[in-house]
Amino acid sequence: MFAVLAKKNYTLLWLGQVVSMIGDWFLVVALPFYIYQLTGSVLQTGIMYIVELLPRVLLGPVVGVFLDRWDKRKIMMITDLLRAVILLLMLLVRSADFIWIIYVVTILQAMMAQLFVPSSMALIPMLVEKEQLIGANALSSFSESVTRLIGPPLGGAMLALLGLNGVVIADSVTYLFSACCIMLMAVQSTSKGQEAVVASGNALKRLWSELLEGLVAIKQSKVVVGIFVIMGIMMVGQGLMNVMLVPFIEQMLHADAMAFSWLLTAQGAGTLLGALLVSTLTKKVKPVILVSLGLISTGCTMLLLAFFPNLWLALGAIAIIGVLLAGCMVSIQTLLQISVDERYRGRVFSSFETIISLTMLVGLLASSGIGDRVGPAPLIAANGALTVIAALVSLWLLRSARFSEEATLSGAKVVPVVE
Repeated sequence: MFAVLAKKNYTLLWLGQVVSMIGDWFLVVALPFYIYQLTGSVLQTGIMYIVELLPRVLLGPVVGVFLDRWDKRKIMMITDLLRAVILLLMLLVRSADFIWIIYVVTILQAMMAQLFVPSSMALIPMLVEKEQLIGANALSSFSESVTRLIGPPLGGAMLALLGLNGVVIADSVTYLFSACCIMLMAVQSTSKGQEAVVASGNALKRLWSELLEGLVAIKQSKVVVGIFVIMGIMMVGQGLMNVMLVPFIEQMLHADAMAFSWLLTAQGAGTLLGALLVSTLTKKVKPVILVSLGLISTGCTMLLLAFFPNLWLALGAIAIIGVLLAGCMVSIQTLLQISVDERYRGRVFSSFETIISLTMLVGLLASSGIGDRVGPAPLIAANGALTVIAALVSLWLLRSARFSEEATLSGAKVVPVVE
């Protein structure tokens, strides 16, 4: 796993992402509590999550076309610089009357993320050897787990000591650091086919044609279609729960923002261990097992917490599912990367982000509309049930992809069946 750090360009990308993810966790903890305490409304908190998803839903497939044309390193550097500046607008928030500023910043940040995340996912296979891809994704999972351990407690403490302004400034600085790391990368330009773009005919027709090419690339791989369906089901449930996290902690666990940060830290500890194990597991365990095991453990834990809310139970259970989810998510990301030709990765990964966002939006809208009336328990239980369903569906859809006998997730010969 750590061998990929010998690749200078990957190391620079990794280092910048580690620092910026720590800053992101500051806001993940601070913003929901800040809005809920400022307004006392589940709906207002839900609006933040909803507006965050809108750019991904509306722009995702179209953005993917341009990502496959443009230089991905430059896209990532520019978007990080823009995110650092945009985030500072939150310093203007002084009361509930200024809550709209948070929503505007959230939309703009989501637009930048819609450019950055698919670019990053598409660029990684170009920075490491194919046989190192599992190690690179495992290291990313490991690093995210470390930041989950560090970021939430710091974010909770920073919110308590310095308020939202301190959290915002700290996160902005981390984006600047990430942009500097990306600037130092020496990567061959990925802006392929630009001459053809300029020379060809009608721009709108060309855009539509390239968009359809991306959709065909998705349809041709049973692995990719299966992952889209599985994650779609799971993210509806995630949307139901996201809005109810703060009410769940305050009303059912009778805790505060620090408890929220410790829950995130417990999950981070679990995924940290899982990331250390995943490179070994992928050589012995089929991807379908890793995916389904991670999902079913998550779903059952949510069902347990919905009916037996207890902070200590939650901490232990979430740490355990963190271990299993690491294998699940590394498997999904690697399967996507190796199942899609480099020419179409920007479009496929953007579409993946769109599917995740659209299905999560369904859950968020439902939860925001009825959350104040029904309370957190039924919606958390619904999240658990949907995640279990996603696990069962994964056993069918990913198995039907029929990997070749010699193929393993850790090797270079993973061959999904293409219809």
